[in-house]
Amino acid sequence: MKKYFTLFIFHFILLQTTFSQTDSISIKNIETVTVSAPKINTPIHRIPLSVWKYNATISQETRQQISLQEYLYNTPGLFTMNANNYAQDLRISIRGFGARSAFGIRGIKIYVDGIPETTPDGQGQVDNLNLGIIQSMEVVRGPASALYGNASGGVISIQTTDDFEKNYVKTGLTFGSFGFQQYQLTTGLKSNQTRMILHGSRNTSDGYREHSSVENNNLNARIFHDFSDQSAVNVVINYADSPTALDPGGLNLDAVKNDRKQARENNVLFNAGENLQQFKIGVNYQYEFDPKNQFNTYAFYSARDFTGRLPFADGGLVDLSREFLGTGGNYTLSLPLKNGLNKIQIGYDMAAQSDNRLRYLNQNGVRDSLSFEQLESFTTAGLYLIDHYTIGKWFFSLGIRHDWNRINVQDRFKENGDGSGDRELSSWNPSLGINYEVSSGQFLFANFSTSFETPALSELSANPNSINGFNQLEAQKAINYELGFKGRMENRLQYELALFHIDTRNELVPFELDTFPGRIFFRNTGKGTRNGVEIAADYALNSQFHLSASYTFSDFVYQKYELNDSVDYNGNVLPGIPRHFGSLTLRYQQETGLHGSLQSRYVGEVFNNDQNSVMDKAYVLLNINLGYTWKKERFTLTPFLGVNNVFNTRYNDNIRINAFGGRYYEPGPALNIYGGVRFIGEW
Repeated sequence: MKKYFTLFIFHFILLQTTFSQTDSISIKNIETVTVSAPKINTPIHRIPLSVWKYNATISQETRQQISLQEYLYNTPGLFTMNANNYAQDLRISIRGFGARSAFGIRGIKIYVDGIPETTPDGQGQVDNLNLGIIQSMEVVRGPASALYGNASGGVISIQTTDDFEKNYVKTGLTFGSFGFQQYQLTTGLKSNQTRMILHGSRNTSDGYREHSSVENNNLNARIFHDFSDQSAVNVVINYADSPTALDPGGLNLDAVKNDRKQARENNVLFNAGENLQQFKIGVNYQYEFDPKNQFNTYAFYSARDFTGRLPFADGGLVDLSREFLGTGGNYTLSLPLKNGLNKIQIGYDMAAQSDNRLRYLNQNGVRDSLSFEQLESFTTAGLYLIDHYTIGKWFFSLGIRHDWNRINVQDRFKENGDGSGDRELSSWNPSLGINYEVSSGQFLFANFSTSFETPALSELSANPNSINGFNQLEAQKAINYELGFKGRMENRLQYELALFHIDTRNELVPFELDTFPGRIFFRNTGKGTRNGVEIAADYALNSQFHLSASYTFSDFVYQKYELNDSVDYNGNVLPGIPRHFGSLTLRYQQETGLHGSLQSRYVGEVFNNDQNSVMDKAYVLLNINLGYTWKKERFTLTPFLGVNNVFNTRYNDNIRINAFGGRYYEPGPALNIYGGVRFIGEW
């Protein structure tokens, strides 16, 4: 696949040659070339979807900036776990989609600066994301495959810093408990029609638990160029190097009570953990023919080299080389109406993924003989049509998309037979939404949408029925019905209330076997239902105090889940998702002087397994951070201090669903502190 590396560059040279004419037409906000979460740039309050937006504030400067979880607390319907096991990555679920993930992110589409971070097979990682330069995030909650195709039970669209008034350099130093150290350097440079933002960071930590240290180095560059008043390009380059990320593993309840900081014995014995390197380059291009006609396109290439050491011998050392590339584009036509506007968008997405997966005998953390070799590929192509129709107080959204997916495996280790084969998984997905302005700034909305989620290549290759080849898993499908109310009042209060019902089929569920303890497999269940209520509000008490709150009620149940005549989980609750969770944040902010926040999070009881035989207790966490900003001419200095888990709550940061031997628990950190300083110089 490396021969395709230059295709996206040729793609944009051709486009620029075609569309480089200049005239007097002005394009607004040309620097924002990324696609917003609902695809068509429409005000969020008019979109008949549950969409919650985060914008960076001055309080971001006082955050520790080690996990995306810090930015997602106040999003209703979105639940996170596993923020402190860097070998497994943050586990994010939206309305239950993604809860099954043993590592990485599943079921949710992630975009950074308009470029997909989610591979065609539905896997996502954020270990290459520079948190210090996040500018905004939009989260679409619920099935949205009509917009984004495979694995979009929800969408997270992240925008990093893209504009600045003066050239600047920004440095940051942070130190904290458990040997935490963070170094950041950012610079922004402008010259005529070109601007560039460079960011580098280094994070190291010994970790709260034994055998949980991490080292991560990250470089990111964004280059913007306006060819004319009509066209602009945005280039994103990212490199991540994590030579160390150790996995302390899950513990049973007795081990937790005995010593919360200990690692599982096998994880230490087999040196469980990972190391990786990743490179990504992507390009976004926008051209506006006139105010009614706009064209957007993107292309990207990503390469990831990963070595994982699992806590068992046979096949317990994984060597994975992944290449991932793709392109897409859309054309938007705006048609003014006598009493409204009709926006029509037609678009496409194409991507290809190749995983060269090798497994070796893990001889106490040292690579031994080869036991498995497969070349796995996932190719996808999608076409979609979206229509946003506004007339008076009414807004209608219609979408339809078809995705073709081809999965192939070439078994290169023939000593135990040939497991080669291929499959095709295609899907049509429609969506329909209605929004009505009840009164000024207050909107009632309803929508119907669907989603499909293919099993990831890593899940297919974990075959409990054979040493090689793919597990014959089916795609998970869902139908979503939603009713909501949202709006703004006097520019001080923003709120949203959503009620939803989701029917699922072929739910993908993780499990372990006593013959392979520590190895995760997956299977399909029959049917399930998900009912929920999501409430969120942002309220400006005055010019300095700001209050944010969210609450989510989740009633997620297996309707049909029978393994055999003696194992029947019908009526059981989906594990890994609490019935109740929410957050409350109070921020105090001003451009100079004191600023900070109080952030509390409530997580209700959660089942640990499909049997619903074990439940983890509820807990409340409180975090505090404070900073003081001095500004003098072209210089800004901000020292800051934070305390996490103020009440020293004993809680579990992650639950390993259906873990064998009751090893469900990964204890979360006790009270810990951090502090540092950020400096900005402008010229």
